[in-house]
Amino acid sequence: MKLVRQLSFVGVLALPVALMAPSAGMGLNTPFVAMSAGGGVPFIYVLSTLGIACVGAGFYRLSRRFNDAGSVYGLTKASVGPTYGFIAGWALAFVYVLFIGALLAGFATFADALIQNWTGTKLPWPIMFLLGGAGIWVFAYRKITLTTKVFLILEGISILLMLVISIIIISKGGAHGDSVSWKPLTPSGVAAGGLGGALVFGFLTYIGFEGSAVLGEESKRPQLFVPLSLAAAVLLAGLIFIFVSYAQTVGFGVDAEGMKAFASSATPNSDLAKLYIGDWALQASNIGAALSTFACALASASGASRVVFSLARDARISTRFSAVHPVNGSPHKALTASMILGLLSGLVFFPFTDSPSNVYGWMGALATLGVIIAYGMTSIASVIFFWKEDIAKHHYFQAIPAIIGLFLLGYTFKAQILPVPPAPLNYWPYVVLVYMLIGVGILVAQRGVKISKSATYDSLIDSNNG
Repeated sequence: MKLVRQLSFVGVLALPVALMAPSAGMGLNTPFVAMSAGGGVPFIYVLSTLGIACVGAGFYRLSRRFNDAGSVYGLTKASVGPTYGFIAGWALAFVYVLFIGALLAGFATFADALIQNWTGTKLPWPIMFLLGGAGIWVFAYRKITLTTKVFLILEGISILLMLVISIIIISKGGAHGDSVSWKPLTPSGVAAGGLGGALVFGFLTYIGFEGSAVLGEESKRPQLFVPLSLAAAVLLAGLIFIFVSYAQTVGFGVDAEGMKAFASSATPNSDLAKLYIGDWALQASNIGAALSTFACALASASGASRVVFSLARDARISTRFSAVHPVNGSPHKALTASMILGLLSGLVFFPFTDSPSNVYGWMGALATLGVIIAYGMTSIASVIFFWKEDIAKHHYFQAIPAIIGLFLLGYTFKAQILPVPPAPLNYWPYVVLVYMLIGVGILVAQRGVKISKSATYDSLIDSNNG
């Protein structure tokens, strides 16, 4: 039941980058931000970057002390206690499994667009959804070193294509040739009353920044590589998100007509590529976005399987999911469970829409509620664990980022449920409540069972000896 230490810093960094999937995020999330924020989309990403950096401060500090394949589960279990840790880990498992389905829906969006452009045939979206699912299942089953190389290649190609398109848009002056200005980067660009709703999808774009934490038991030097990759992932993604969202905003135009077009675009990068460069660029953009969403779905499956593995290892769920493949070193049974649940979570929407981008948006909103719980509990755990140490050293300032992150997460949570959104989003708080109550039920059923507080297992010994 032991994972294998085999990943370098670059391999560890690959997972959070793939989980955030910059090309997919900019190709799917920004229209939802534009619906609320209007011409202030880049400013929303400035705020989101700062907010996630505050949330990430808690992960950074805890990951320097502990490492566990369960990520949030292991970090909060070690810092506060097993009961608290289980609730946080239970929430993160929910997020990663949902993201398998959400990103496969995103993959289907771009793959279907490519097929329709090439053949004129519009396929039912579950076809590409399932084909993509089969592909990530095969890759996630293999060694994590191979999987991270796939992340880097696919995401690297897609990011490069997206940046080239963005540079061309800005160099041409944006819409009408005169749209480039500082306004989209300032609060004045945000539509009145649109901040809360926009932040929901701004934060959604960053889900997965903590992905390197699930590789704590597969990293060669976890206390160095994991926290460093957390910081690097947020910085890298933030710069990309702000730059590309700015290019999109000026590309469509900051006037009412341009923002309406932006908000109604299912694939903004592809639409802008066609407008500013030509049909071939649209095809290249769709290929890049399809690669990015595939890589993100693969990263989600890898993350989900390791959280499920960690929960099973502590007998919080069936211990059969704690098995490790004797050759590949992957938690293959946990992967199988995660994939089945992830595929079903996406396919359940097939009777309700013929647009996979709707499925992505719906599932992403649901996952955001779960991730706020997981991130919030980690921030609280960081403050609790380091409080005495910070007081003793008079380092009170070190708790400030985590506290700020908590307020931002709370604001985002409130904005997603009030005012009550339209269906099906209005049902999501109840879905999350039921899911979390199931977790509480597991705790009640296991009361009296002693769970180790350790989040290191043999990892610290291995890293010191290796």
